[in-house]
Amino acid sequence: MRVLINRSDAIGDSILTSSMAKMIKDKFPDAKITFLIAAKSYDVFKDHPYIDEVKIYHRNRRFYTKINEVISIFREFKPTHYFYVGGGFMPNFVSWLFRIPFRGGLKSRWHTYLFLNKGIRQKRSMVDMHEMEYNLNLLEPMGIEYNYLDKNKYSPEISLTQTEIDEGMKVFNHDLVEAGIETGKKMIFIHPGMTGHTLNWSPRNYGRLVYKLEQKFPEQFIFVISYTPSDHVYLSGIKEILEKKENEYLKNRIYYFNGIKHGLRQYMSVLSQASLFVGPSTGTTHIAAVLGVPVVGLYSPIKIQSALRWGPLSKNTEKTKLLVPDVICGEVKKCAERACPYYECMGKIEVEDVVKQAISVMEL
Repeated sequence: MRVLINRSDAIGDSILTSSMAKMIKDKFPDAKITFLIAAKSYDVFKDHPYIDEVKIYHRNRRFYTKINEVISIFREFKPTHYFYVGGGFMPNFVSWLFRIPFRGGLKSRWHTYLFLNKGIRQKRSMVDMHEMEYNLNLLEPMGIEYNYLDKNKYSPEISLTQTEIDEGMKVFNHDLVEAGIETGKKMIFIHPGMTGHTLNWSPRNYGRLVYKLEQKFPEQFIFVISYTPSDHVYLSGIKEILEKKENEYLKNRIYYFNGIKHGLRQYMSVLSQASLFVGPSTGTTHIAAVLGVPVVGLYSPIKIQSALRWGPLSKNTEKTKLLVPDVICGEVKKCAERACPYYECMGKIEVEDVVKQAISVMEL
């Protein structure tokens, strides 16, 4: 059995799909599993315990280049089973073109009804379960049944070696010294940025959180503000707070960590050593939880953005706390904005609420 799984979109989505590999191998130990992913997700899957190989699908390339790349992947791997879970649809067409006997996955868009012969229609907007569980239920046509009692068993995994962690920390400490930041202290990671239209906390509140945590734990931590270049708008808000004159004493313990500078593997190596991670519904939050870092996540009350579907999964659930605004949100897909009586509801999550949850998950 040779299984090709297409989840070529966001990092967090890909992480929550990776559990399919473990469930398949529990039923069919000799199965060979290849994941088709976006380039940005590649480092997450290196040396994965249940995924034999990963291939990159370049969705933004020209049509003929893209289809030739996908055809080459199918010719090389020769899948007997293909799953579409999310991302680019070109592999759906190629799976049909190659007459793959089993073409399963999520039936949602027109191309899935046309090209998948073992697909399942799921009303994911109803948010009856977690995204990982929706993905695992796609395996039913293979004779693999998911039991909700096994949710923790199939929570995602990321493989990092101690050598990688040591080397990643060595590079990180060198960067800290160059930036004039103290070394040798424990770390609190704060990741204010995200992509997409999911509601987020105010960047200024992330800045205020640093100040409040410093008050609780004076001179005990360095605060790592992680970001990617697309997070400029979030960094502006957090710097507005942290670079005030009254917060100047924190200057040598705040480090702005560009997550792509040395690659995602190095970022994950450093993150794995953190005492706390705080962030919104984004891929980095999922990575932190999978690595076993204590997490406080800030989530939207909108139904399809909710923590019930998109919350980070950790094998130690006591290390993960999620905060959602205490409002009655009637929206399913997107914020009603000023038409909603609770507009800007994320502001109802107080900084002190986050501090309280942080203390509850941290190993002090």
